[in-house]
Amino acid sequence: METKGTTLSNRRIKSVYFKLEIHCPTLAEQIKPGQFIMLRVTRHTAPLLKRPFSVYRSYPVRRPETRHRGNIVIIYKRVGKGTERMTELKRGENVELIGPLGNGFSLPPLPSSANMILIGGGVGIVSLYSLVEGSSPGNLFVFVGGRTKEDILCTSDFKKFTRHVFVATEDGSLGFKGTVIDLFRSERALFKEMDSLYVYSCGPTAMLKGLSEAAASKPFACQASLETRMACGFGACYGCVVKTKDPQTPYHRVCKEGPVFDLHEILWD
Repeated sequence: METKGTTLSNRRIKSVYFKLEIHCPTLAEQIKPGQFIMLRVTRHTAPLLKRPFSVYRSYPVRRPETRHRGNIVIIYKRVGKGTERMTELKRGENVELIGPLGNGFSLPPLPSSANMILIGGGVGIVSLYSLVEGSSPGNLFVFVGGRTKEDILCTSDFKKFTRHVFVATEDGSLGFKGTVIDLFRSERALFKEMDSLYVYSCGPTAMLKGLSEAAASKPFACQASLETRMACGFGACYGCVVKTKDPQTPYHRVCKEGPVFDLHEILWD
């Protein structure tokens, strides 16, 4: 669905990361964890194509937060011309939106004994937060990774739900020194006695491939949200295909059949 939204706030939260709040009641009501939107700044003719973004938080009209009702929140990284234009958005400006798009995460009713594990790399952690707000897992473990401490996002929000928030930076500037998958491997002992694991992940391809390899010795179920470049956002251009183990249709569109896949169904090489 194509629609418009109104900018409410747009502020820098870290060096190249920004938080954008948009009033768009229709999207706020419909979007589910793991789905995404396409966005373009209305007042600019370039870039022409909309950009894909995960939704960090959504506030349906039926929710009691009167100040935020009907709003969606995006956390984005300034990486090119499109996101540079977004940093210039002011309160009251309109944006063009398409969504909700994609399949989203499958979130079954969780028993009180369930153990939810979230693993996010860089801005990938953004798409996982709505899973926490929409469920009540018995135990929640969150693994957040980035190249430096400037790439570590959302930890204070996750700490409202759990004390088990683990941080890894590749340069060692914050938390564990290494990748978030290295950190997850080092903490696997925490889960060896746990029967009901619900693992959700989002991040760069190298991170998700590493997670798949980490699961090889002791498999666990995992849903992975893939990050990739997109042009149309709804499957028409086939510009975001990924190869899977499906013998009938080996190439799946990340924007249409995804962005969430069974981690073990992706062919990473």
